[in-house]
Amino acid sequence: MPPKVTPKSNTMKYRQNNQKLKGQGRNIDYKKFPQHTNKSRLISNGDIRRLARRGGVKRISSDVYELSKLYMKLYISNILRDSMIYANYSGRATILADDICRAAKRAGQTAIGFTR
Repeated sequence: MPPKVTPKSNTMKYRQNNQKLKGQGRNIDYKKFPQHTNKSRLISNGDIRRLARRGGVKRISSDVYELSKLYMKLYISNILRDSMIYANYSGRATILADDICRAAKRAGQTAIGFTR
């Protein structure tokens, strides 16, 4: 009796079982975006440091990072809430850049470069 040969890949396994190779393709495992339970971790401390440097800050305290993440989250959620209200009022399900510009203008920040 000859020794049992194990298949080296999935395609070999399907060919040995005389099945068709439907949809096998290249079998690439794409890396998924990391699913964090705490979404504020998506903004790193280096990102906050870069923003502060652009604003002219030389030294940053360690407790500034969590506070700035909290305020960024609040600001973005307020802008998105207002832009959703603008889109719903106009009868659309898609938020346009114009909706975000209007929401930012309502919050006191004018978005430059997106006006019509």
